[in-house]
Amino acid sequence: MSVYVFNLLVGFSPNGIDNAQGYREKMYDQIGLDSKYVFTEFPDMRDIMLYKNVGIPVNKMINPHLKLTGRDCFNFTDNTESMIQRIQADTNVSEMVHLENSIQFWNDGYLMCEIHTLPFDQSHFYKVLYFKENCLLKKEFYSGGLVCSDYYITAKNENGSLYAKLVKRSFYKENGEICFEQIGNDYFLNNGEKLNHYDMLDLFFDMLKLSKKDTFILDRAFDLRFNHVILEKRLPCKIICVIHSGHYFKPNQSPYALFLNFEYYFWFKYSKYIDSFVVSTESQKSDLINVLTQYKYDIPRINVIPVGSVDGLRVSSNRKRKSIITASRIVRGKRIDLLIRAVIEAHKIDDDISLDIYGEDDFSLQRELMQIIQNNNASDYIQFMGFQCLDEVYQNYELYITTSNFETFGLTLLEAISSGCALIGLNVPYGNTTFIENGKNGYLIDYNYDCTKEYENELVKSIASKIIRVFADYKKLNDFKEYSYKIANEFLETKISEKWRKML
Repeated sequence: MSVYVFNLLVGFSPNGIDNAQGYREKMYDQIGLDSKYVFTEFPDMRDIMLYKNVGIPVNKMINPHLKLTGRDCFNFTDNTESMIQRIQADTNVSEMVHLENSIQFWNDGYLMCEIHTLPFDQSHFYKVLYFKENCLLKKEFYSGGLVCSDYYITAKNENGSLYAKLVKRSFYKENGEICFEQIGNDYFLNNGEKLNHYDMLDLFFDMLKLSKKDTFILDRAFDLRFNHVILEKRLPCKIICVIHSGHYFKPNQSPYALFLNFEYYFWFKYSKYIDSFVVSTESQKSDLINVLTQYKYDIPRINVIPVGSVDGLRVSSNRKRKSIITASRIVRGKRIDLLIRAVIEAHKIDDDISLDIYGEDDFSLQRELMQIIQNNNASDYIQFMGFQCLDEVYQNYELYITTSNFETFGLTLLEAISSGCALIGLNVPYGNTTFIENGKNGYLIDYNYDCTKEYENELVKSIASKIIRVFADYKKLNDFKEYSYKIANEFLETKISEKWRKML
């Protein structure tokens, strides 16, 4: 039995879905599943590294284009020193320059060639670029030999500036023969057959030789072409769709959606061909059944399996006193402005209170938030920490606060309770009510989506009063810590992986 996970994105920034896939891979490995992760577009090293860093092994990443060349997965075994010797033998080189992740070959002031080494292993490479008079001519991508070559011409933009225009990509079998070529959005096989992207995916699925024992797991629904091919082809394998975000939004609940979330419309439309939906909480399962019934869609099996888990509890006796952490993408729906204002209010009463904000995304919003901090002379105790791995960070803090007005699950909340943080959050679906038990490991604050400025001002005061209350009683804070560990214990990898094993 093989499990194919769709899809790894090309050219995007990481988000919660990607992190959830990394969590799941740990569990799949634990129960011995043969899992593979599919790039439906051909990736670059940036994309591969993004998913490697969230925990997906490179040798489990597959791609339709790669499969057609006869390779089952990415496998970066090409030796850097061998390529250096080859270039020096074939090219008139006067100077070789070693940079951090590349090696350049120059002649008479012109860049002739450039080797890109692996970010995690400089003794092996994955890409070679060729230039003529500093103009890009060709890129070669390697993974167990030459996989493809991109050919460029120098073209002009409308403003007259020059750029390298991709005109053709050739893919090679392991023996060096051209397997097929891509021009624009069309693919041309050796037999002369012309394929579009849908045809390419169709051919890829045929090559997998799927059976009813295999499973496709879909993590994204909106505007992605593989969904259409999978659901319209009537494949023999099981199809499981994981609903990561809210499926239905009340007025003012989301700035991006109203009522039925269009992101999942395609899945709901074809729900009779789906074996199972997976949601993270029982309350979302109940709401999903109600919505599907209301819109008269078929209701497949719905399994409740949290998208995240923890490998253990992180204990610390060295937390910074009266310290607060929050971690999320810096986007408007997270309402970090409310948190900053609340901490400023709390700091007026207790000047030992501090806040560190982890994450990044919308830098224009971050500048607005920094302006609030500066206008209130709060830079000494409220800081942006950027994007970091937080595995060993949460346990340095006493309190985690989220002011997001919607969390389908909330991986950061799980990470925080597994490190013994007390929590404060708004009483909104679904993550906050899953990880915060009011008065036992923190506080839930009532929230109304029909916000006015006056209401928000009162909300800020309410959050600030809860911050003061948490830090005023260290015996209670310790009780909160112990109860957070108790909740986190139900989300250990061993327990969540068993849920996946039973379903698959």
